[in-house]
Amino acid sequence: MNKRLKRKAEKRRRQQICGALDLCLQINGLQKSKRSLTGDHPTAFFEFNGRAAGVGVRVFRYGWESYVGIGERLLSRITRSDELGEMIGQLKQLKRTCTAATVAGPKNKFNTPLL
Repeated sequence: MNKRLKRKAEKRRRQQICGALDLCLQINGLQKSKRSLTGDHPTAFFEFNGRAAGVGVRVFRYGWESYVGIGERLLSRITRSDELGEMIGQLKQLKRTCTAATVAGPKNKFNTPLL
């Protein structure tokens, strides 16, 4: 592989990583997202591991709270663009479902009858 193709592949991987981070920001926003502050607003965590050449995303559909579930976890190696592309596709789907859940309201709300 010549230098031009290597640079082009690296640029594509960087764009995909930035795209994954952008999707996390779209899910999470830039505010603090602890459940006690934002209610059931989804929370996303983006992790970059330079040593293992990996990217990870965790999404908590109904907000983050200590010691409550692990949420959805997506992992990908940076060196495999097909894995990275698949992770981005899954993240887009998660974003759609989180947005729909936020608009529809939380699933864990209980309706108590009035006496």
